[in-house]
Amino acid sequence: MQSSFMLSSAARSTAALCRSFSTGGGQRPIFVAATKQHVGKTTTSLALMAGLQKRFPKVGFIKPVGQQHVTVHSETLGKEIRVDKDICLLKEQFHLDHIDYRHMSPVIIPRGYTKDYIDGKISHEEQLKDIEHAFEKVSEASDVVLMEGTGHCAVGSVVGVNNAQVAGMLGASMILIANGGLGSAFDELELNRVLCEKYNVPIAGVVINKVIPSKYDQTKHYMSKAFQDSWGIPLLGCIPDRPFLGCPALADLERLFKTELVSGQKHRFRHYSVDDMNLITTSLTRFLENIRTKHPRTLYVCHVTRDDIILGFMAEFQRNRRDDERPFEASLLVCGRKGKYQMADEVRDMFEGLDGAPVMVVEYSTHQAMNMIHNFTPKLNIDDKNRVRKAVEHYEPYIDFDLLLERTS
Repeated sequence: MQSSFMLSSAARSTAALCRSFSTGGGQRPIFVAATKQHVGKTTTSLALMAGLQKRFPKVGFIKPVGQQHVTVHSETLGKEIRVDKDICLLKEQFHLDHIDYRHMSPVIIPRGYTKDYIDGKISHEEQLKDIEHAFEKVSEASDVVLMEGTGHCAVGSVVGVNNAQVAGMLGASMILIANGGLGSAFDELELNRVLCEKYNVPIAGVVINKVIPSKYDQTKHYMSKAFQDSWGIPLLGCIPDRPFLGCPALADLERLFKTELVSGQKHRFRHYSVDDMNLITTSLTRFLENIRTKHPRTLYVCHVTRDDIILGFMAEFQRNRRDDERPFEASLLVCGRKGKYQMADEVRDMFEGLDGAPVMVVEYSTHQAMNMIHNFTPKLNIDDKNRVRKAVEHYEPYIDFDLLLERTS
């Protein structure tokens, strides 16, 4: 097997062309990688795409190596193909009609791929050629190319296509994404910076996400100074945290629990704060007091054996609609371990026609369900257009695009 540290002649040619292009006053491709999972890499990519589209007629997008994939239709191939799930989000959100799906996600690593690679069933050379070909096609059709990596810079090393290596092969400049926290962020960034240095990848700058608003000025000042003094790298963006972006929608919980709402389907994209989740262990009377006085958008959790709470929730929705009181935005998560508890058919039948009262039944204990929600990180997807729009609106103004383009030209 060819060493993963060696580049093909075509790869060296591609990188040389990119470097030649950039030194001639053109725009280098921009590669986005993070220090770890769940730091806002895709959200940052959305904001970067929005800002770049204001400055260039055609912006291309590639995720060279992907993991979680979906099936889409390729116009040029005329058939269904697999692409990374983030490709659909970017292509549809920003109407990237000038490029085809087949060139936006050249390498997918599904379950079993790594073993096949190690066993020699997958060619390292072919992987690189697929990435190079996709990049060339997207570059030909675009004025600038934005690329998003998978996770941190070393992800993909076991199959010879880590983010830093791919960025170096394609002559891209790197933007590193980390979360706020001076010491921890710096340490994590250093690990990734060293790998970029190994593959001769210039770092355009750093974006720090999810900064505590009360510490925003302090974080921005010291991060900027630390990066510049230690590495000569600027802080391109410092983004204050906006909790709403991390609040799961009911559609997210459907995916988490592999189930569907039994009623209230039109509210699938209503978001709920985990802090406002309320386990019902009280009497029906106290529950009704709570639902009428607490924050209206509360996710209530009860056990499937609490027919009184389930029926009370349904009755309160009907009463609220009849009396035209404050908007009814509560939802109910009904829990019961599979094979041991289940909702009575008579109760389930009563949900028929209750359009507006979101109820979900899951086959987990209340403790398991609440723990899963607390540990869950919702991801942006094209169906949740409101959250995608708010994410772009929040992130984009905090990124210094003039400095980014100066550093990548």
